[in-house]
Amino acid sequence: MKEKWLLHKIRHGDMAALDTFITQVYPTIYAFVYRKMQGDDSAKDITQEVFLRFIRYLPTYHEEGKVIHFLYRIASNLCVDAYRKQKLHLMEDSEAWMNGLGDDIDVHESILKQCAQETLLYNIGKLPLPQQDVILLHYFHQLTYREIAQVYDMPISSVKSRHKAALAKLYQMMKGERQDENR
Repeated sequence: MKEKWLLHKIRHGDMAALDTFITQVYPTIYAFVYRKMQGDDSAKDITQEVFLRFIRYLPTYHEEGKVIHFLYRIASNLCVDAYRKQKLHLMEDSEAWMNGLGDDIDVHESILKQCAQETLLYNIGKLPLPQQDVILLHYFHQLTYREIAQVYDMPISSVKSRHKAALAKLYQMMKGERQDENR
């Protein structure tokens, strides 16, 4: 009920209500974005953009469940956009770097041992984006399958199948890394 009251006040220009709302949900959205972007510095910028877009969409927003679900969806979409931009920049940077290498330089890839949580987050980052979201929202933000289904407007069975597939892939990735370490 307090959420609806805050939204009503925000729609009518109450800046104190907006501050209260952002103060309440900012840490949750930032944590989601931070994990999704794997600790990248852009997490703060993306989180701010989430709230800017929310304010822009507020006049046409129709309450369909919790507002936090709507914010998760905006955050997820913005993270996908950021990934695309990063991928493009990485491709350009790696091409420039490769062009600068001479033929006589032997490039060796060093493997650093990371703590279990960093490795897990890295492997979550290698999952397809829909599976990443399910894992992050379920385990790091304690959303139920039903709530995740509401966020993405899909059947609960789809959320469960994404969850199961993601866990299977994570298990295989972690198992493969352990085998590589033992060699």
